[in-house]
Amino acid sequence: MSVLSADPGLDAARTRVADLLDRLARVDLQVVVVAAPDETRRGARDRARAAAAAAGRDELLEEADAAAREITFRSFARSGFSGTWAVTDMAVSVTRAEDRVAAAAAFEEAAMAAVVEDLVDEETADILRSTTAGLIDMTGLPTPGSLSSFATPPAGSIRGPIEIAALVGFGAVSVLIAVLFSLGIGLLVLAIGLVIVAGLTRARRSSAT
Repeated sequence: MSVLSADPGLDAARTRVADLLDRLARVDLQVVVVAAPDETRRGARDRARAAAAAAGRDELLEEADAAAREITFRSFARSGFSGTWAVTDMAVSVTRAEDRVAAAAAFEEAAMAAVVEDLVDEETADILRSTTAGLIDMTGLPTPGSLSSFATPPAGSIRGPIEIAALVGFGAVSVLIAVLFSLGIGLLVLAIGLVIVAGLTRARRSSAT
């Protein structure tokens, strides 16, 4: 049983972190299109660290960051193998080392937001959360080349006919390009298509709220 501290704000931050880590553990990182932190995100990270230190939450911030990184590594480790349309037997995760580092950074930033969202301005908190929000939107999208989950929407998120048609269309074009020209270019086209569909999904959710 957890013991409440003398700081209600710290207790609330711990609860937010626990809830976030539970959600992050269910994020699918087999398909990752995310950039490394840019100057805007690095600035938000610095402001979060300063705010956490000033409020005595630097220890919680370190714990949350470490837990977020561990979840990222476990997620990639369990991504496993899947059958592909590329006439190969099996295919491992298509992500590169840089993608994994970028995903870990995104999760860390979301953890920072959970720790300091009541201490920083709304813009800073939104910057810290935004990249992970994009990864959550992409959860359930098929791994490039995968037959098992192609055009299958994630649980609790039913895509509209336009999004499904876009997935199928990009998949067909990717297969054609892979067969006629290059597998790498085909995968790139499919990855671009997944980003576009993720954007459509986010726009639909925003308009529905």
